[in-house]
Amino acid sequence: MPYALAGVGYASADLDRPIAGTVNGQPVTIKDDNGFTLNAGAGLKYFVNDRFLVRLEARYRYLDQVVDRFDDSLNTVETTLGVGWTF
Repeated sequence: MPYALAGVGYASADLDRPIAGTVNGQPVTIKDDNGFTLNAGAGLKYFVNDRFLVRLEARYRYLDQVVDRFDDSLNTVETTLGVGWTF
């Protein structure tokens, strides 16, 4: 059974300590921040029998304003392989 998904939301980060790195050779720090998120994806559910299923999903996620200094965003792609059962 194929399916599609899409959503919009709001994310907030509460880090134990800032994450430091570089962007284009300039030092940056990711600190506690918040912003909106978007996601879209597609998946397949395969019912092995009436109560057990296997699920495969791919999802694209956009997070706004991850690096404060540059007001940059983050784009990620994630895949999920799962199992489920009805009860």
